[in-house]
Amino acid sequence: MKVKEIDGIVIDIATEARLAQNGDARTLVKFGDIVHDFIIHVIFARKSLIEKQPDLVRRFLAAWFDTIRFMRSHKAKSVAIAARVMNVSPSIAGPVYDELMPMFSDTGRFDPRALRVLADSFVSMGLLPAKPDMTKLYTEKFLPAAVGDQSKPL
Repeated sequence: MKVKEIDGIVIDIATEARLAQNGDARTLVKFGDIVHDFIIHVIFARKSLIEKQPDLVRRFLAAWFDTIRFMRSHKAKSVAIAARVMNVSPSIAGPVYDELMPMFSDTGRFDPRALRVLADSFVSMGLLPAKPDMTKLYTEKFLPAAVGDQSKPL
């Protein structure tokens, strides 16, 4: 971009913030402003792992939800850690935190509207002839018992 050979790029929020702070780029469009119902964070596990070590999956998810709860209730500490890990200044890590934290689920459940958007996208991109039954593509077996339940996953 500095040599005027690139007109635009799709990048992560932290890189965008760093480039903007340095005056090397400016944000034209944020995808979240266009597509509101979108699934961005997914935790994957192999079927064999789920079948052979379900307790490991439960413990991982319990730790994940504990981490999200900690990050929500300790912004300053989370930003300081993120700044070190990402090798950026807190002035960049802070806005990244503000942008990303609302996207993290407290329960692990997908928004039904976002699932519909995803199902529609498979058809509109020509990947599938019809919308799939999205419930066949994920499990809630290891999630907290009820939506809004802040206890550890089962």
